[in-house]
Amino acid sequence: MIIGVGYHARRIYLPFFFREQSSMNDVRLVCGVDLLSQREVIDAFLREKGAQLSMTYVQDEIGDRVTKENQCILEELIKKQAIDSVIIATEPLAHFKYAKWALDHDLNILMDKPITSEIDVSTNEKKAKKISSDYVYLKQQYIQKKLQKKVKTFCLLSQRRFHPAYKLMKKKLDEVRIATGCPITSIQASHSDGQWRLPTEIVEQNYHPYNQGYGKCSHSGYHTLDVISWLVTAQAQGSKRIDSADVYSAFTRPKDLDAQLNFADYRRLFSDFDAYNTFTETEYQKKVKSYGEIDAFSTVAFKRGEDVLCLASINLIHNGFSQRNWVHTARRDLYKGNGRIRQEQFLIEQGPFQSISLISYQSNSTGTDSGDELYEIGGEYHLDVHVFRNSNLFPTWKAHEKFSIAMLMEQKMEGYSRGHQEDARRAGILDFIQSVQMDLPCESDLLVHENSTSLLSAMYLSAIAHLKKKNPVITVPIRSVDEYV
Repeated sequence: MIIGVGYHARRIYLPFFFREQSSMNDVRLVCGVDLLSQREVIDAFLREKGAQLSMTYVQDEIGDRVTKENQCILEELIKKQAIDSVIIATEPLAHFKYAKWALDHDLNILMDKPITSEIDVSTNEKKAKKISSDYVYLKQQYIQKKLQKKVKTFCLLSQRRFHPAYKLMKKKLDEVRIATGCPITSIQASHSDGQWRLPTEIVEQNYHPYNQGYGKCSHSGYHTLDVISWLVTAQAQGSKRIDSADVYSAFTRPKDLDAQLNFADYRRLFSDFDAYNTFTETEYQKKVKSYGEIDAFSTVAFKRGEDVLCLASINLIHNGFSQRNWVHTARRDLYKGNGRIRQEQFLIEQGPFQSISLISYQSNSTGTDSGDELYEIGGEYHLDVHVFRNSNLFPTWKAHEKFSIAMLMEQKMEGYSRGHQEDARRAGILDFIQSVQMDLPCESDLLVHENSTSLLSAMYLSAIAHLKKKNPVITVPIRSVDEYV
């Protein structure tokens, strides 16, 4: 069963199962669940694709618990369809209640990132702390269910853990750590979505929204946090293990965006701006005071005691380079079809021994490239990893190696779902299915996301303190790789 059949599910999960489930033993996507308010859009999509998926629509709800009425509907589906696993692809605000419900009903879980988020998490300290407490609750319930052998796996679709370029980086880092004893000493990461939202959309748009008090960190930003957590803690072993992190964050919010690009600027850029703009500039500024973050920049010091073992710079950007040149989003796919352009980079230093650079720069919308240009800078598939090593000290090492995504990944996903990140998501889905069928550990198990969740909570807490002119440095505990379970 898939709960949540929005843009993301229609791009990733449904194409995967429609194409591949016939070749998988005993695996079927038998039904979908979504809100009554989404019925028209989802039914139209299924008709257009000629897809067979039994859909159930439930009443819209708010809060941390699935309503009794909706529970009855879901429980009937479990019995009728003999369901043992669920994909949770809702907005982050609904993750916690559906994950709790699924564990209560002994279902294996594949869930989108982040694990949870909250209304007003970007401005409310209590809500920011709840990200961590929700994780602890789900972790405890999951461990109990595993010990009782009622649930096999709870996996998060954090696809970079399955991506061959990121796995290559981890392999190269492990090699140098084993040879020298040196862990990662610094890491700089930047991720831009190119999500250009106009003022009325910032107020009214409910897909990857700001108007519910969360933003970039709870959207795509979690992926970058998770890569850093995954790589840094894997390196920090033995006497180099890390036990805490000091986090400092600063956000730009919708009110700041109006200072960067105001209504007069929009009128110069778009002759029809006022035809679609709903609010005056004063009304807009009043409405967005408690909205979620647009861009989020953080500095993290990973420490053992008082010693800093690794410094990280995490730059998460929604308001970045875009290919949008239209003023209205009617009939556009808000996931990838609204001018969104992804640009991503990592620069990792391993003391004097190794430097690794990952760059992935798109310049056009999905599906506009073909042939070799797919893999060039600006192409849809562009991703290169450069590895630099101290070959004078270690003569068997190469001073420089370049690895292109063309060398690392075989394209599997097709049509509008294609892309190396989409192929990595496919690998994550297959890993989840295998973990259920063969009762094997999942590479992105809930239990290995504790540090990533702690960092997410700390980023919000720091930005809130910054907003309230308090001490913005937040210290959180960090578990080493052998302490997860």
